[in-house]
Amino acid sequence: MNKDTQNLMIMKSMKYFISVIILIFFTSATLSKEGIKAHARLDNELADRIRMSFRAGNSRMLASCLNQQVELVIDSEKIDFQKISAQQAEQIFKSFFQKNPPLTFQYEYQGASNAHLRYSVGTYRSRNKDFLVYILVRKAEANKYLIDTIQFREG
Repeated sequence: MNKDTQNLMIMKSMKYFISVIILIFFTSATLSKEGIKAHARLDNELADRIRMSFRAGNSRMLASCLNQQVELVIDSEKIDFQKISAQQAEQIFKSFFQKNPPLTFQYEYQGASNAHLRYSVGTYRSRNKDFLVYILVRKAEANKYLIDTIQFREG
């Protein structure tokens, strides 16, 4: 084999090697993007479920989005629990929705401080009053996000 043939073979091998590296890079980048998209979909599913529960005044649906223990504050009702069970919170939500029947709910702001913590601020409009709703969502068991803190501030 002459020197030109060897150089040609080396060049072809290098091109093949570089192509494989690029393919691996783009495949992993695509998988990472798909993983991020799936993660965002899960967050969106929870956000949609929370939104639907407020719009319907559905205490059971809202309680299904809660962690086992949750911080709950409703300033107009003088409710301030650092830790309360999801079942107890459901009963409080039921009473709250009865006193303040829903008209609308919309998110004003959503964000994240790290991979395990998400937060939202929404406006809940009832027939009687308007409330700012602060929601802190934390990654719980089995990589599932659940509400860890929820606060209603009369607006």
